[in-house]
Amino acid sequence: MSDLFAVILAGGSGTRLWPLSRQYSPKQLLNLADDGELSLLQDTVRRLGSRVTPDRMVIVTSEGLRPEVKRQISDYLAPGADRCFIVGEPSGRNTAPAVLLGAMLIQRKDPDAVIIAAPADHIVQDSAAFELALDTSVRAAAAGCLATFGITPHRPETGYGYIRAGEKRDGYFLVEKFEEKPSIEKAESFLEKGGYLWNSGMFCFRASTIIDEARRYLPEMMRALEEVDLETLSGLERAYGEIEAISIDHGIMEKTRKAVVVPLSAGWSDVGSWDSLYEIGSKDADGNLTRGDVLAFDTSGSLLVGSGRMLAVTGMKDIIVVDAEDAILVCPRGKSQDVRKVVGRLDEEGRTEHLMHPTVQKPWGSYKVLEKGRGYLVKRITVDPGQKLSLQMHRHRSEHWVVVAGKALVTVGEETAVKEADEETFIPPLTHHRLENVGQEPLDIIEVQYGKVISEDDIIRFEDIYGRVHD
Repeated sequence: MSDLFAVILAGGSGTRLWPLSRQYSPKQLLNLADDGELSLLQDTVRRLGSRVTPDRMVIVTSEGLRPEVKRQISDYLAPGADRCFIVGEPSGRNTAPAVLLGAMLIQRKDPDAVIIAAPADHIVQDSAAFELALDTSVRAAAAGCLATFGITPHRPETGYGYIRAGEKRDGYFLVEKFEEKPSIEKAESFLEKGGYLWNSGMFCFRASTIIDEARRYLPEMMRALEEVDLETLSGLERAYGEIEAISIDHGIMEKTRKAVVVPLSAGWSDVGSWDSLYEIGSKDADGNLTRGDVLAFDTSGSLLVGSGRMLAVTGMKDIIVVDAEDAILVCPRGKSQDVRKVVGRLDEEGRTEHLMHPTVQKPWGSYKVLEKGRGYLVKRITVDPGQKLSLQMHRHRSEHWVVVAGKALVTVGEETAVKEADEETFIPPLTHHRLENVGQEPLDIIEVQYGKVISEDDIIRFEDIYGRVHD
């Protein structure tokens, strides 16, 4: 395993777990596993970390999520996190370019590298079983194969693609055929016949093998990516503007003659819905899976997720209740896929509850929107000790800051001043400004924004210690 590397795919912006998952806070950044201590991203790093050191990991995410991904990895991996390479994609183009870009970056370090490519938003409960399957996939990759992990099915699932396993080799099987997501009748027949596995979306291959196959089956994509300076990633935005959005499955795995499948039975889930989380989670004697401060009376077979406040449920059966800070989802178990309809309606109506939470995590701390109206917005900003916001400017709004607690170093134009509790600052539009916590405790600020345009996009950054100048 000394030459094993990892590409972790952390760029999804799915909202199938709304209202907890949002576009700017997707499920890979949430604590959804039973222990509730690690996010799915951190859990993926932990799982792969038994075989792959941080300097051999490439995490591919979206540019907008990169600061939060870096913060989470730093919290979990420190002090080795700075050796973990994090790539921010300029736009979403599905998994093929993300995997290939990661493979190209790794091939520069080790031409013979074997790579495990895994999404950051899956749960694998049996680590020992996963490692055995990983050993098998590494053997297949070393033999020149492109290995995919196939999940042993235990129900007729219509939400996954299937793989028909063929001739057996050294613990793995040749892929006979990839099947699209089936009807319930077809899924039942797959289960009855046997020899069919769910397509997990996890892969193992040599960097050189996947790149050679990409040149054969995705030549235009490879030509665009090979124009990118892999040292600085200069040209990445131009390349992504030229390539098609396609998955690694459709782009390469379904076409190559080198595909093999490694069976995996390890308590796997892609956590694609609240129903799937209920299925794999630990339940009480009444069949309830609860998270947070929940009181359940005469209630059974239900998923009950609380937020910061108490959630009380009585006299219910087989329901899902998810209480977020600004929204509540209630639906029967078995119908949680319909959350897409809710998210679609929110988008149609121009609302923001599917985009972000009222409390938004940032690399320097967090902010919470307290109130918003026509031409104004009120926030509570918390800056962690030793952290600072970017040196920035707004075209369309002014800001008024009042220190509630802590010690702030405030920059407005060419002037700087230390502000403490009950002191205030006014920042006109088109004025350079910065906020920094120079105290030992969290800095709390109430910010009131005024202007005809109130938007997070109205930020021009000039300096930023988190690398967001070009956001």
